Amino acid sequence: MSQFNSAIPQRKPALNIYSALLAASVLLLLIGSGWIAMKNIEITSGTSQSGAFEYVEYKGK
Repeated sequence: MSQFNSAIPQRKPALNIYSALLAASVLLLLIGSGWIAMKNIEITSGTSQSGAFEYVEYKGK
């Protein structure tokens, strides 16, 4: 059982650039998804069939 009681000190792994990029991209994906959902709810809330998953056609100027 000496493998569980090793005398070599263990250190925590350092945060590398790829882990930081992954964390930043996941955070931006979650923020963007929430923002789009909120905008979709805002757009569809005034119609008779209000809901977050209703298709609304955009009519530009």
